[in-house]
Amino acid sequence: MSKLDQIIQDIHNELGADVHYIEIVGSDGLSIADAHYVNVDTSAISARFSLVARLASKVADKLDLGEVEDNLITLNNAASLMHMLGDGSYFAIIGLAKDAPLGVVRMMLKDYSEQLWDAIPR
Repeated sequence: MSKLDQIIQDIHNELGADVHYIEIVGSDGLSIADAHYVNVDTSAISARFSLVARLASKVADKLDLGEVEDNLITLNNAASLMHMLGDGSYFAIIGLAKDAPLGVVRMMLKDYSEQLWDAIPR
């Protein structure tokens, strides 16, 4: 198991059953590490979220709002949280149950952000 896979497992262990999937994705939309705990097409999620990440960064730049930290998409039965890593060339996506404690998840991703960034092979 790689260091990146171990960190993903640690995040899942801390958050428990609320986690549907975790992905580490490059700005090109390709996942470099993932774990999924429900039946979901994580490659499609990675590709689509890379578009969202680029658009969010573009809007933030044009409006001079600063750097994008994360982006939350809520659905009728789930949520997906994207958290930027390092210089923004990678991001983490975590799929969650609808009633997951979003504040706790955001805090966890911030806490693990540097470890994830350091574990990405570049």
